[in-house]
Amino acid sequence: MPQGEGWNRELEREYKQAIRQYFDGKIDSALEKGNSLEVGNRLAELLKSSEEDIVEIVTPRAVKKWASPETLPLWERFLENKQMVLELREIGKSIANSMRPLAGNNFAIWVTKVLNRAFQDEALPLLAVTRGEIRQNLNRAFDKYSEETQGLKPDIDIVVVKTPILKPLAVISAKTTLAERVMQTISWRTYMQTLDPQIRDIKLLLVTAWETFSTKSANRQRVQQLDGVYVCNVEVLEWGRIKIFSKILNDLKALL
Repeated sequence: MPQGEGWNRELEREYKQAIRQYFDGKIDSALEKGNSLEVGNRLAELLKSSEEDIVEIVTPRAVKKWASPETLPLWERFLENKQMVLELREIGKSIANSMRPLAGNNFAIWVTKVLNRAFQDEALPLLAVTRGEIRQNLNRAFDKYSEETQGLKPDIDIVVVKTPILKPLAVISAKTTLAERVMQTISWRTYMQTLDPQIRDIKLLLVTAWETFSTKSANRQRVQQLDGVYVCNVEVLEWGRIKIFSKILNDLKALL
């Protein structure tokens, strides 16, 4: 979505100044009224009590930054209603909270469908599944060890099995972004090296959507501990185990 024309650098500077002044004033006021460490104990409450005030600062910026010239006058009238501004925040949160799992769940299904079509096209004895007995059994096997590792079990979004014997060859953690528990997946991969062969030999792969693994990415080096990282983004900077998604097929063939 293109940025609207109602925003500029000067307005952005004023916005950042207003935000800083608000938060500085909030903490300074609290410190003037009570013991500093007791204030520290209640910072969560202080943040919570700031939400309505912050909405009134953030929402006008968002409107002016993203509204089109055609709709900006309508939005500006909307901003005059404080109750609607507050309700917009909750509506936005509801939309975001609904979209996030929908995107994540359907991303795994898309990856599965792409893989199974590729397996079919090349007549490979492989099958990718997201549910069913195969995944349940593997989950139970991981659960046995998960108790020893404080719940580090990776998300088993997709299991790739060799057919017709249905032997698990790889577990795929499908993540739209790497903010989603990527360190848990990496930690589990390290621990798997100490487990029984039937668990240790299963490859742990990561498929992600938006991460490009630029040279500034903190995860660029971290994910090298996984057996393979495949990115559904043509802008990816391949390096080591980080590859464009299409290269996953040859890597899975090598497991046969």
